[in-house]
Amino acid sequence: SVGTKRQLSSGINAEYGGNGADCEVTRVRWVDPVSGKISTTAVRSLTTSFGPSMTTLTVNPRRESRFSKMFRRSNLLDTIMYATGTTMIVLVKIDRTVIKDPLLLRKFRDDLAYSKKHYLLLAEREVDVDGRPFHIFAMQTVGGGLFPCRHAAPEYALNILSSIFPQTLQLDSPGIEYEVVSVRSCARGVTAQNFLRIGAPASNMVMVYGLGGTGMGTMVPNAVLLSAVKRQRGLLAEGKISEEEFRSRMREGRFDKIPCWQGNPFSRNYLKFYDEKTSRMPAKVLFQRGNRLLRFLRRAR
Repeated sequence: SVGTKRQLSSGINAEYGGNGADCEVTRVRWVDPVSGKISTTAVRSLTTSFGPSMTTLTVNPRRESRFSKMFRRSNLLDTIMYATGTTMIVLVKIDRTVIKDPLLLRKFRDDLAYSKKHYLLLAEREVDVDGRPFHIFAMQTVGGGLFPCRHAAPEYALNILSSIFPQTLQLDSPGIEYEVVSVRSCARGVTAQNFLRIGAPASNMVMVYGLGGTGMGTMVPNAVLLSAVKRQRGLLAEGKISEEEFRSRMREGRFDKIPCWQGNPFSRNYLKFYDEKTSRMPAKVLFQRGNRLLRFLRRAR
């Protein structure tokens, strides 16, 4: 087994161990952003989600040569562009003495996405104020996709509040009141596909980036998807499935078993969102290509 150190970001490092065919994450080196203290944590696997500020992921060997310096310039991530949006938390109060039909409340429970804007329900509760029943919805509404801005302009939030969000839910109807609780700029990043990208540069590591504005609405399914991909990547590293079988399962969304999940909810083609070029790049470039090149040059002498 060969141990080498790889830098994942400005504050995180991982160690890979491999025999030349593949590699695995064994430890993570991280920096406390407040104290600046450097710590090392042993891990059995690594799942990461990168934000838009994470634009470069390179492989750095512990002992560099002119060949490894040449190879490690390759970025494991596709080009990412800022697509910042605005996120707001809104409380909506429904007077049940005015709006009595429960079917009229169903629209507040729907997750709606259209154009560059969407909203979703965070929580709801029935309350009683001086004998008068109310239904309270806590909702999150988001608008974004400002290219290539790192910060959202305040007028964008005003535009959402004055037009799209209240009109869709008919918040100006009698018996409905709403109040903005918080407003913040939410950093996003997208690739040319305008969809998430998945990478697995080590046998027990999977990463996702370029999420754009999917946010809380797809947080759970994204986690399940990463767990499924990580298992298949591990089977590939162990030689239990071939490269072609791995590509076929990714293309068909055919995951035989997903850790901590029952069944397989996926069916679409995820291969087109998978970074194949970086799948085994750390091991192949540093342990195979570089060694072959070095042996060739030695023979040439």
